Amino acid sequence: MRALVKAVFRCLGKDPVSAVESLSSWSVRLALRQQGLAALVARLREIEPDISNQEDDALRGKRFNAYWELKRRGLQAFQTRLLLDSLELLPRRDGLVVVDVGDSAGTHMLYLRRLAGQGRVRDTLSVNLEERAVEKVRARGFQALLCRAEELDVDGGVDLFATFEMVEHLHNPALFLRRLSRRPDSARLLLTVPYLERSRVGLHHVRNGSTEKVLAGDEHILELSPADWRLLFLHSGWRVVREETYYQYPRWLGVGSVLAWFWRRTDFEGFWGAVLEKDGSFADRYVDWEP
Repeated sequence: MRALVKAVFRCLGKDPVSAVESLSSWSVRLALRQQGLAALVARLREIEPDISNQEDDALRGKRFNAYWELKRRGLQAFQTRLLLDSLELLPRRDGLVVVDVGDSAGTHMLYLRRLAGQGRVRDTLSVNLEERAVEKVRARGFQALLCRAEELDVDGGVDLFATFEMVEHLHNPALFLRRLSRRPDSARLLLTVPYLERSRVGLHHVRNGSTEKVLAGDEHILELSPADWRLLFLHSGWRVVREETYYQYPRWLGVGSVLAWFWRRTDFEGFWGAVLEKDGSFADRYVDWEP
């Protein structure tokens, strides 16, 4: 608690935005050390020193400063660790094929290629509905497809589908998940979403009465708890085989509950990730899927 009090006092005298960012940065740095991600953050900075142009949609209207860089690096480290762990659940062979649905710049595929080991990953494909994102990926020399997630149809075998903070932007995540589950290959699916204890409908542009144009990447439709995501997965033909939560604050006794409240008020407590494998036990009993 003493460390939290000191951090708050350091923020005094700053404007509200700077105060929130200062306290948030302190929280994230401690969280990364506690959750064993600090070294991976440093490694990702070596691989890709500049990510300032890779999160422009998510940060529209915000300044990309040291706080946002740290926050994004922390999330990327969590996602990358899950991505590498997902490979360990796949058959022990080289030449894997990985598809990143919703990839905005090819960054995670770059991390994967550098960290997975020589020959482990043969091909990657990035998918996005925005032409600018596809161009960024192709500029790295990686394959990219301009396509809506729900309409994705990839020929050939895929070993792993990955999607990071994408399914909450879909109007019908169950349909997206169901179509992937019906593929003939045995691909697994890794996804991460914002962590919430209680599910809610997003649609913040409606809540706030916005009169501006809204892109899919700017708005969440469903913000579900892990328990409700698990139900949706089972309904859609998937079951969780591994899961992990990344908290954006250190989970110290006493301090953790205060910081959890702070993050709920300013952002998300953290992010939840799950590795899924196909399981049609419930999905196949539902008779009114699309033909």
